[in-house]
Amino acid sequence: MKKIVPFILLAFFSLRLFASVGPHIQQLEHDGFTILRSALIVGVVCFTISLIIKKFKKPSSITTKTDDISE
Repeated sequence: MKKIVPFILLAFFSLRLFASVGPHIQQLEHDGFTILRSALIVGVVCFTISLIIKKFKKPSSITTKTDDISE
């Protein structure tokens, strides 16, 4: 279930994005390099932020089993 919801949201976002871009295809042919460069920059920034968050995220507390011997 955790993977289905983001997939559906991504699908809706993609459909809306393509619907808004469709009328401007001729302009996008000239701006393709700029769009790809911007997407690459955003992707690298998001990846870097996720690495930083993983590095500084507090590790969850590790529970150790104690040997309880009931006599």
